Amino acid sequence: MVSVTRSVFGELPSGAGTVEKFRLQSDLLGVDILSWGCTISALEVKDRQGRASDVVLGFAELEGEVAPVQGTAFDLRKPVALGKHLQDFHVDGFDHNFCLKGSKEKHFCARVHHAGSGRVLDVHTTQPGVQFYTGNFLDGTLKGKSGAVYPRHSGFCLETQHWPDAVNQPHFPPVLLRPGEEYDHTTWFRFSVA
Repeated sequence: MVSVTRSVFGELPSGAGTVEKFRLQSDLLGVDILSWGCTISALEVKDRQGRASDVVLGFAELEGEVAPVQGTAFDLRKPVALGKHLQDFHVDGFDHNFCLKGSKEKHFCARVHHAGSGRVLDVHTTQPGVQFYTGNFLDGTLKGKSGAVYPRHSGFCLETQHWPDAVNQPHFPPVLLRPGEEYDHTTWFRFSVA
C-alpha cells in the first residue's frame, strides 16, 4: 500500500509563508518532505530485523527564530551586572547566538567591564553574530593557573560567527562559501582600563 498525506509543518517568520510536510508511506519506507527547499526531514527505513527507524538528522519543528530581546533576559544592550541579571531573570546562563546588524564592515559587537579591576574589553567584528557563553558547565573541578578554581559562571566567551543553522535558513545571512570565493572575516579585541 502507498499513501501520500499533507499537513502544515510550520510558519516562516514575518509572514513569509507556510511550510507544508508531505508524508509518503509504503510497506518499504516512509519519508517526510518539507515544501521549503524540498527538504527531506525524515526517512524511515527497515534494518536487518525489519524494524523501521528514522535515519535523517533534523528537527521536529522549524528552527531559526530571530526574536526581539527587549524586555527579556537577552536584552544586554545596556550594561548589566551579569550575575545579578542571571538571578533576576532566573536564567541558568547563556549559550546563545546574538544577531548583530549585518555588515561586512567592522562594527561594534560587545563591551565587557569588570568593575573590580577596571578592565574593559571591546569587541568589533565583520561577522553577523556572536555566541555568548557564560561558563555554564564549570563546576569547580577544573584547576587553572596557580591552582585557581573555576566555579560555574566564573568565565565567559564571546565567539563571533555566522548564525547557527544559517545553511538551512534562507532568511538568515548567507553562510555558504562557493568555489572561487574567499572567506574573509575579522574580529578585533581591544583591552583598556576605565
